[in-house]
Amino acid sequence: MTIARRDGMEGLTIGLLAERLGMSKSGVFAHFGSREDLQLAVLEEYASRFVQRVLRPAVRSARGLPRVRSIVDRWLALLAEELEAGCILIGGASEYDDRPGPLHDALAAIISSWKIELVRALEQSKACGHLRPDVDVEQMVFEIYGLMLMLHQDARLLHGKDSVRRARWGLQRILDDARTDAWDAGGRRKIATGQKARKTKKAN
Repeated sequence: MTIARRDGMEGLTIGLLAERLGMSKSGVFAHFGSREDLQLAVLEEYASRFVQRVLRPAVRSARGLPRVRSIVDRWLALLAEELEAGCILIGGASEYDDRPGPLHDALAAIISSWKIELVRALEQSKACGHLRPDVDVEQMVFEIYGLMLMLHQDARLLHGKDSVRRARWGLQRILDDARTDAWDAGGRRKIATGQKARKTKKAN
């Protein structure tokens, strides 16, 4: 996966992998079958590791908002680790978003599946009474995903120094705004979020 992170999925070839592993091209070819099979295997392995790092540990948290926060926190931590080398899913989506074929379909399936898991966790939070009944969970997922994508771009392309911190504040705001106890009957905010919350803690 190191090659795919550094050179993109298109930079991943049988020859380059054989050289890195000290094997013959025919040996690598016999294992994977083709370059496309190799690329698909890398995507499958990345998706499996993502689940092991983010989703599987998070589901041990209590159902509802605690689980959602665990998912988001673990996702952010993983992405923060990947910023130097790059995220295979984000990079791959840029490579194949307008190129029909098995790689496009595999990436779309992985990302769609992850969005479904996020929607499920947020719907459970509503059922537990942790989020307002009128909350649009699809919109929440859109905004959460948008912040993760912006984090990747801001840190890697623009070399932002506080990208992770800003993403963390944004994610906290999205979740806190949707909480059942976030607003009073008059529409006034009852809890502080993000940067405001940090300033309040310092003042106290």
